[in-house]
Amino acid sequence: MKPKQRMDCQEKEGIRITVIKIEVNEGKTPWIVGIITILFGIIFGVLCTMYPDKSAKGGIFYYLLVYPVAVLIILAGAWLCLDAKNRKLLVEDAALCYTNSFGKKFTFSLSDIAYCRTAMENGGNRDFIKLYNSQNKKLCKLEYNMHNSIVFFQYLIDNKVRIECSEKSDYLLKYMLNTTSISPEEIPGVVNDAYKEAKEIFGKWIEKNNRFGVEWKTGIAAYIESEIEEKKQLYEQSGYPVEYDLTGNLPEGYDIVLEGYLLKDGEFVINRRGKAVCYDIKIISVSKSLKVGGGQKISSYNSVADILPSRLEVLEYILPKNRYHTEALVLNHELKDSL
Repeated sequence: MKPKQRMDCQEKEGIRITVIKIEVNEGKTPWIVGIITILFGIIFGVLCTMYPDKSAKGGIFYYLLVYPVAVLIILAGAWLCLDAKNRKLLVEDAALCYTNSFGKKFTFSLSDIAYCRTAMENGGNRDFIKLYNSQNKKLCKLEYNMHNSIVFFQYLIDNKVRIECSEKSDYLLKYMLNTTSISPEEIPGVVNDAYKEAKEIFGKWIEKNNRFGVEWKTGIAAYIESEIEEKKQLYEQSGYPVEYDLTGNLPEGYDIVLEGYLLKDGEFVINRRGKAVCYDIKIISVSKSLKVGGGQKISSYNSVADILPSRLEVLEYILPKNRYHTEALVLNHELKDSL
């Protein structure tokens, strides 16, 4: 999931200034649900009037029961529409403005946010971003089903707001939190350490599963995100020079990833859908920063130890249960052992 954000550039006394603008709103879904609910309430009331339950006793008591139900349904739909119309959060650099469901506005600044509590739990009803000031007073509450909520969450991370995330939250939140901003000079060390860790994990998996008679072709590759072709498999992607100016001036969307391809007798293992069995894990990503003041952000993902072992466990389980064949494929990009 790649979030979208608006970052305008303005000129002030010859200096180019980046302005961060984010709007978190309810999107179209509440409007649709609200309108459908209102129509359902109206239709329900009309049908109950035109075709009353003849078995109902008491006459007027029937209508005293039906009409309030119809009105409540209509009001519920109207509330959803009102919420969709009014409820939003506007961010412009360090200034924030929250509008509640009744249209009342509350303004505060980034410096007013002492900490954030958040949860996005699958299968549960805990889905929120709550902001608090230093007196533990709640500034606003948002949900992740709101448009641009993930972008705003990244804004909080980039601006070093303290975040308390529930243990049962979706992996996406923990993945976003489990990143470190680094300098260009630190990239080689981070990448080499991650690759060394991955090699050990792959090696232990091979020792444990030597009955399969397979091996791993591993390495470090680089890509520009906008140049990835969705219809092509990983081995078919053209890639980008891994050693591209690691001292600075990195292009936006530049990613360094760890790749691993499963081989048997020197050939690539292919599943029955014609896909090469392989894994890629992002180690480094370069993007525009949502930090006030703008600039470029180089993120280091501490994900190899978190992601790779579980993926290999799944492969260990499914390999004996599926049919595979091998092909002599040629990688369309370079794999390096180190930077």
